[in-house]
Amino acid sequence: MQDRDYVFVSRMLDFSKRIVRRTAGISINDFLENNDLQDMILYAIGQVGENANAVSDTIRDAYPDMLWNAVIGIRNRVFHSYGDIDMTIVFEAVIGHIPLLIQQLEEILAKG
Repeated sequence: MQDRDYVFVSRMLDFSKRIVRRTAGISINDFLENNDLQDMILYAIGQVGENANAVSDTIRDAYPDMLWNAVIGIRNRVFHSYGDIDMTIVFEAVIGHIPLLIQQLEEILAKG
């Protein structure tokens, strides 16, 4: 893996882990009532997608099971929605998908 891709994948992993740490033990109601937490999570999701977008096609092709386009698409939705984001869906995506994303990113980095 090129140094450049290593940096981008590492950043994806770092922001994903931040999301998990900040949402651990948080209920949907707590999440919906905490605008600061929502902002942090949206920023982190955006950064995951931004870094995914920068990963080379070589790495994307080498790991086709990774949902690169979905991650990038969520970034686009977060950054270009202009306030039209259903935070319940964001919370469900975070709880349901970020742990798997972390696992996949750790595997990519381990294979280097």
